[in-house]
Amino acid sequence: MTMILLLAAYGITFGLMNDKAKVLTDLAKRLPVLRDEDDDNLFARMLACAYCTGFHAGWLVWCVAVLPEHVVAGTVEPSLVGGVVAFAFASSAFCYGVDTLIQWFER
Repeated sequence: MTMILLLAAYGITFGLMNDKAKVLTDLAKRLPVLRDEDDDNLFARMLACAYCTGFHAGWLVWCVAVLPEHVVAGTVEPSLVGGVVAFAFASSAFCYGVDTLIQWFER
C-alpha cells in the first residue's frame, strides 16, 4: 500500500511540476505571496523543486487515502500528525529520487 501511495504522490508531483494541471498551477503562480527579486512567488519556487512539491503531494495523498480509514474506524487522534509528517518526508525523498533518476535517463 505504501508503494502505491508513494507512486501516487510522484504522479501528483510530476503533474504539478510539468504544468499538467495548468489551471491550478497558473493560478498559484499568480498569487501575490512572498515574491522574490525574480518576481517568482512561493508557489513558483515550490513547483520548481521535486523535493518540495513531493512533500506537499505526500501529505495530500495521505489525507485522501489514509485519513478516511481512521475517520470511519473512529481512530482520529493527535498522534496521526506524526504519521502524516513522516509520510510527507518519505514522499519528498521518493519524489526527489525518482525525478533525479528520470532526469539522468533523459540525458
